[in-house]
Amino acid sequence: MAETTMEIDAINHLLEVEKNASALINDAAQEVDRRLSEARVKYNSEYKARYDKTAAVLEAEYQNNHNSIAEKYQKEIDSYKESLAAKPQNYEAFSSLLDKLIF
Repeated sequence: MAETTMEIDAINHLLEVEKNASALINDAAQEVDRRLSEARVKYNSEYKARYDKTAAVLEAEYQNNHNSIAEKYQKEIDSYKESLAAKPQNYEAFSSLLDKLIF
């Protein structure tokens, strides 16, 4: 009977050790989840800040390039219109050419 009591005590002790180990593992898993969550929040906010900064720089660069191209385009159009306006218009020669081509 003494042996069975000792065996039961040993088994109970081992069960208690296993219970403590399980509690430690659960606590460690919760700590890992907490740290991962904190790191995810931190790095997501850093990513968003860097993304927004880069997007703002690229947007400003795009706007500058777009405005520059639009100005250049407008200058070329204006120059072309001026060159057309400066050329003399010979209605008689044009009418003569049309008469030749059509009739």
